[in-house]
Amino acid sequence: MSRKKAGRKPAQQNRNRVESQPSPGRRKFIFMGAGAAALLGAGAYGVWRSGWFNEEGQSAAPTSVSSAQVNGRNLVPVAMTADAANGLMAVNQMLEHYTRDLNNPSALIHAIRGFGRDFRLSDGTKAVDHLCATFAAGKEVNGRRYVYFKREAEVHENSFLKTFLEAGVSLDQPVTVGGNRYTLRDVAESGKALFRCDADDLYKFDGNAFRYDPTWFPPRQNAAGQPTTDLRGELIHEHLPWGLIAFATYVPKAQSVWTNAWGERIDLGRIIDRSLAEFEGSCAIGMREVLGGQAAPKAFRDEIKKYSCFGLHTAYSYLVCLKKGYADDGMSARINQMVDFLTYRLKADADAIVREYSAEGAGAPPQVVEAFRVRALIKLYGHAFETINYARLHKLMDFSPAQMRRIEAGEQAMYDSLVRMRALDWEMLRRTLSDKFISDIVIALGHAARGIKLLMPQNPDALA
Repeated sequence: MSRKKAGRKPAQQNRNRVESQPSPGRRKFIFMGAGAAALLGAGAYGVWRSGWFNEEGQSAAPTSVSSAQVNGRNLVPVAMTADAANGLMAVNQMLEHYTRDLNNPSALIHAIRGFGRDFRLSDGTKAVDHLCATFAAGKEVNGRRYVYFKREAEVHENSFLKTFLEAGVSLDQPVTVGGNRYTLRDVAESGKALFRCDADDLYKFDGNAFRYDPTWFPPRQNAAGQPTTDLRGELIHEHLPWGLIAFATYVPKAQSVWTNAWGERIDLGRIIDRSLAEFEGSCAIGMREVLGGQAAPKAFRDEIKKYSCFGLHTAYSYLVCLKKGYADDGMSARINQMVDFLTYRLKADADAIVREYSAEGAGAPPQVVEAFRVRALIKLYGHAFETINYARLHKLMDFSPAQMRRIEAGEQAMYDSLVRMRALDWEMLRRTLSDKFISDIVIALGHAARGIKLLMPQNPDALA
C-alpha cells in the first residue's frame, strides 16, 4: 500500500517517533472525581496513569462537561437481541437522549451526524441554528476579517463546516458573531483562507496554525507520560481530514488551487496525494499481520492511535475526495487497497482492543472495564462503517464476496456492541466516570448511527 513520495517522511521515521499526538481527553483525572477514584481503586488508578482511561485519538468534549452532572437523566438499561433492528433502535435511543441531556457542542454536532440537519434540542431549537448562533468567532489576518467556529467547540478544525456541508445545510445558513451576521458560505470561504498546509512538508505548520490555542489543548505527553512541547503531526493527525472533506465538498476540482490569507499557495490535489502516502506508510506497519488474520500488532496500534479515532476519519476523507473527482495519482486503486485493509481491520483492531483492555483493565471494576471496552469497539465500528458504507452507497468500488463476508461479520459485531452499551448501567457510569465519559460515548454513537443509516431510507444525508 505504501508509495514513497517526495516530501513524505520515511515510514521508518514515522515508526520511531517518540512523541505522541495531543491527547485532548488525557486530562482524565480532572473528569473523575474523588468518589470515582475511590470506586476504581488502586489498580484502576494505575491504569489511568498509563493513559488507558483516555485513549489516543479520542475527541475531547468541551469544558462545560468536565464534571459529573449528578441530576442528569439516564436511560434505564434494556437487554436486546443483537440484530440490525435492535442495533439501530439502541443507537438512536442513546444518541437522541444523551445529546439532549448533555446539550454540549460535541454531542450536538454528532447528533446532526447521526440524525441529519433537522435534529432539534429539547426546546425545539434546531441544533444547526444553535451551534451557528453560539460557537462562531471572528479574527483579522493581514487586514481582512474571517469567521470560523471556535476550537473549544469543534475540536478539529473545519469539523463543523464539513458536517454541515455533508448534511446539506444551506450555504445561506445564518452564522452570528457578536452583533455581526454572516453565513455558512462566509465560514467556508474563511476556512479556505485560513487553511495552512504545505504538500512538500506536511509537518511545517504544526503548532503554528492560526487557530491553535495551547490554553485549550493540554500539553502533549511523550512515551513516558511527561509533558512535551513537540507538536509534530498535529495537522495530519487531528485536523487535516476535516479540511479535506470540507474543501473537496465545497470547492470544485477545477478551482482546487488557491492562495490563503498569508499568501501561501494551497494545492488541494497535491495535499490529498501526499497525505494519503503518509497514511499508507502508517498502515503498512501492521499490514502483514492484519492481512494474515492476526490481531493488529502493537506497533501498528501505537502508530494508528496517533490519528484521531484510529485513523478512520482519515480513511473516510479520501473516499469523499475520490467521490468529488480527485482521482489523480492512482487514487482509485490506492483507496481500494486502503478500504480492503479496513475490512480486515474490523476484526484485527477489535481483537487488539479486547487484548488491550483485558491486559490494562486488571484491578478495575468489571462493569467499568466493559464500558470502556464497548465504547472503543463502537468507536471502531461506527467510524469504519461510515467509510465502508459511504463507498457502497456511492459505488466507489466493487466489493468481493470475501470482503463482504468480513463486512457482514463486522456489522454483527457492531450490533452486539451497541446492544451491550444499551444494557449498561448508565447512572452508575455517569456517577463514576462523569459526563465527559458519556459525551465521548455520544461522539462514537453519532458515527455509528450515520454508518448504519447511509444505506437505509433514514440516511441523514438524504436531504442533501
